[in-house]
Amino acid sequence: MRLWFLLGAMWMAPMLPCAAHSGEPQAVVDAGAGGGLAAVERCVTAYAATVERAYSATAEAARRMRAAIEAFCAAPSQEGLERARTTWIAARELYGRTEAFRFGNGPIDSTRGGVETFVNAWPVDESYIDAIDGAAAPGIIANPSKYPSVGKAILRVHNQRGGETNVCTGWHAIEFLLWGQDRSPRGPGDRSFRDFVDGAADHADRRREFLLEVTDLLCDDLAKLESAWADRPGSYRSRFVADRQAALRSVLCGVALLSGFEMSGERLAAALESRDQEQEHSCFSDTTDRDFKAGLEGIALVLRGANDDGVIAVVRERDGAAAQALVHALAHAETCMQAMPNPFDAAIQSSESSPERGRLVAIMESLESLSEATTAAARALGYTLPTEPQG
Repeated sequence: MRLWFLLGAMWMAPMLPCAAHSGEPQAVVDAGAGGGLAAVERCVTAYAATVERAYSATAEAARRMRAAIEAFCAAPSQEGLERARTTWIAARELYGRTEAFRFGNGPIDSTRGGVETFVNAWPVDESYIDAIDGAAAPGIIANPSKYPSVGKAILRVHNQRGGETNVCTGWHAIEFLLWGQDRSPRGPGDRSFRDFVDGAADHADRRREFLLEVTDLLCDDLAKLESAWADRPGSYRSRFVADRQAALRSVLCGVALLSGFEMSGERLAAALESRDQEQEHSCFSDTTDRDFKAGLEGIALVLRGANDDGVIAVVRERDGAAAQALVHALAHAETCMQAMPNPFDAAIQSSESSPERGRLVAIMESLESLSEATTAAARALGYTLPTEPQG
């Protein structure tokens, strides 16, 4: 278990389920609170449209990545591998902005049918996927007798089977296959395209098949999210916007838990404490700095909205001081995030007094403060938020 508890003691709000459609919302926003209902409706409607656009853009970028990977597997080359890596980074960055939509029991991480563990599970035990130096077991790819099939259905069954690091689907499984092990804190993995060439590497055919199947599976899951948020009768989006008060609580949960529990705790506090390269979110490609920046960009879009129709506008109608505190916390986090060091793994392994480590600590504390400001804003609206994901 990672070290989210390092921050948990700092949050005092009671832990209650955070679901858009489970139980009665506790909000007290009403027409008497400065036209609160109209602001809530604008916010929820704009949020739903933002989510649809973000998932659609991510799904389209993933399809472009799939096309590049298909071309690479058809004729492996260094140029083709670099193209596949470039499209992975581009699609991954778009996905990072969608993480602000998590933690509300929606399609991404619902306890019934949520796809987040198939899309973004980490950290990855590389030896579960493929044979690596020093590993006792050969991994799925190099063990056809135990794993005769590497089709999508089989990979879904085996994802995190036997342990949370037994990841074989999603962004980071693809990342490992494209970059290979990250053996140096000063740069990404350096897998050769020859690992996918018949006769040049053992199990090259299965490695290609695995990469194609896991990429196709990711595209399938992103398409589900795109469909769920489509503006049509019967979609998840139609039910979400129909219950505005519960929807707003889900929106607040996404911001508070991503900035605090997830980014500040799971992804920063744990890594700083352990100094373990395996705690780096996108360790194979060394793009963890992009992950953090994209996550905060998604949070900022939810809080500000595109046309002053975000969370801050709703809070401002009820409690100007709480809204201003949220504005300041977001701006401070953005300022700190600009100094995110790269490579991340080198920074966490640096000395306690190093500038790189100091910048990471400042980012961690700013994200924690942003979570606290969001939680306080939620209280001003009559909501109580959990301190960790529910379900």
